[in-house]
Amino acid sequence: MIITAFVSVSAFSILNAALKTQQSAETSDERLAEIQRAMNRITTDFQQLALRSVRAAYGDAKPILTGDKSADASYISFTRQGKRNPAKLPRTELERITYRFDGETLIREQWLVLDIASEDQIVERPILTDVIRFEVEFYKGEQWEESWALDAFSSEQLTQMPDAVQLTIELADHGELKQIFPLGLGK
Repeated sequence: MIITAFVSVSAFSILNAALKTQQSAETSDERLAEIQRAMNRITTDFQQLALRSVRAAYGDAKPILTGDKSADASYISFTRQGKRNPAKLPRTELERITYRFDGETLIREQWLVLDIASEDQIVERPILTDVIRFEVEFYKGEQWEESWALDAFSSEQLTQMPDAVQLTIELADHGELKQIFPLGLGK
């Protein structure tokens, strides 16, 4: 009887450990899939970058690409090509995208129209959770800049582009991820 009880307890312990390991692996797989989806989305957006400036709510022109590395409001915003149009509606295939850090989430904002009339025409979608830090830097003229085209007033400033953009995303569970996106744009 003691042997049967010992075997039963051992079998239960082994089964319990196997189930916990399986749960942990599934959680890790889901998190890794979330990270991969977010990075693939960001990469696709940069690959589809379009050379088009936009107009803001009051008609003022916004540069092709703008961004800032400041600690509490880090963001990057640009126009991209390839907006899906499965219904073949008469509309542009361009869209304005903004990635911004919101506390502990990386948000992807999508403008419903390029030349926006009001802020309620922006759709926000969280694409990555448990983010500690999101920073963006711009490479131009052999140095990294912390902001790009924030005060663009001339037509030359509106169309000026960096040579590359570096995104740094620090995650609570996976540490720091860095990706550099070259923007050669025909050079």
